[in-house]
Amino acid sequence: MATPPDKDSYSALRSAGLLLAIPTLLIVSPLVGFFVGTWVDRWLGSKPWFTIIGLILGFVAAGRETWVIYRRSLKEEENARRR
Repeated sequence: MATPPDKDSYSALRSAGLLLAIPTLLIVSPLVGFFVGTWVDRWLGSKPWFTIIGLILGFVAAGRETWVIYRRSLKEEENARRR
């Protein structure tokens, strides 16, 4: 009978998954903001204002989510050390 994997291996994989999500966020969020801003600019004819606003909001959203993931990762490591 095979032994089930221990909780430490799941914890390490979870932490790696959280930290690997950061580069994806840093790329995707500004791109989404850019494309949504471009679409709104075409719809309203207000080039380039909403494109710039969307891009800035994308970077802000990426930074905020990166901070949240980083804090969650630190909290999980701290909890793992206490055990």
